[in-house]
Amino acid sequence: MASTETQAPDLKPSASAIASNPRISTQEPQKIPSQGSRVSHQYSGLAEVDAPPPVQDDTEDNLPHRRSFLEDERVEEQIEARAQAPTPLTRKKQIEFLTTVCWLIFFSIWGALARIGLSALTTYPGSPVSGVIWANFAGCFVMGFMAEEIHFFAGPPSLNGHMIGNEGGLKGTVDENHWSIDKKAIPLYIGITTGFCGSLTSFSTWMRDSFWAMSNTHLTHPRYPGYNVEALLAQIIATVALSVGGLKSGAHFALFLRPFIPTMPTGFRPHLDIIGMVLGPAFWIGVVMMAIFIPKWRGIVLFSGVFAPLGTLLRFLASKRLNPLLPSFPLGTFSVNVSGSMIDAVFILLQSYNGVNFVGCELLQGLEDGLCGCLTTVSTWVVEITTLRRGHAYRYGVASVLCGFASFVAILGTYTWDHGLDPRKC
Repeated sequence: MASTETQAPDLKPSASAIASNPRISTQEPQKIPSQGSRVSHQYSGLAEVDAPPPVQDDTEDNLPHRRSFLEDERVEEQIEARAQAPTPLTRKKQIEFLTTVCWLIFFSIWGALARIGLSALTTYPGSPVSGVIWANFAGCFVMGFMAEEIHFFAGPPSLNGHMIGNEGGLKGTVDENHWSIDKKAIPLYIGITTGFCGSLTSFSTWMRDSFWAMSNTHLTHPRYPGYNVEALLAQIIATVALSVGGLKSGAHFALFLRPFIPTMPTGFRPHLDIIGMVLGPAFWIGVVMMAIFIPKWRGIVLFSGVFAPLGTLLRFLASKRLNPLLPSFPLGTFSVNVSGSMIDAVFILLQSYNGVNFVGCELLQGLEDGLCGCLTTVSTWVVEITTLRRGHAYRYGVASVLCGFASFVAILGTYTWDHGLDPRKC
């Protein structure tokens, strides 16, 4: 039973506990890497780092899960931050932060392109659900898997605060190597979750699809106003249900594969930092060059890849700065989702403006899918509404949807219903 003293808790069960519950073993529980993150305050504010695991089963043996909430984690971080004197980032921490930015750039491009491609594949005549809904499901599935997976990034065993390598020698203290501490402090993990999953999912595109479903502007299927309301509810309910289901199913899939997932070789881990610092800028430069010299792909994918890193980095910085301010209401994610929806609505209006030429229309399309699509996110939003306390989750989730949808109604709806919306120029 856990001790109430301030020293390290005694993990061995008492004799009375063993007698009352024969399922309890006298052997020490298996050491499993931590799921929480208290290792680097420079990543505080990211729900992918702060939030507890999606599946918290306190009855399964050897799982260190407990019933915890996102706001509790952030309150503890605030207390720890106040207790520590602010210190400038060391050179190692600066390099680590730069590596994280490079991974975010790399995965944001692939996330945006995957979203566009998946949306195109799932949009066909007679499709029951189409648009960005499947990309949102896929991004949440990967997010749940990464949040629950604990073996691949597991650090080597430690002894008296030191990391032990494969050859048995001491390789430095835990504070000197982020790979030995917690997967949530690893730049690659943040790149996959905040970068890829956050860019594969898009809150502004979800709000745009919801607005088109409610307004029935294109009149693909003429219908009564009541059906428009049903179409809006179908978009909102189906997206929320599939996204939350994707997060949970991804986490359960990680639990299912846990016995089979290997641990990354210790010697290969530091090389990944170097690989990330090369891949991020190289891919961004490559996409920019392709957008310059391959005109026929610009409006389809290339412009989106050019602007995707800007949206992801803005979301990353906003989460770090604003989310810790109010633990029960993630202001950072809320602000980027709502502001991204507003900007997306403005870009749609500009696409139908008579003064916009073909290239300008393609550029605006790239800003919609790349900048706004990666600035806003559903995967992080789902992590937050599933790990906040129930009242806080409903308040935050409903406010996000209402404000995001109201942005399209106020900007795009009022103009469309009053003047009509001309076909876009590309």
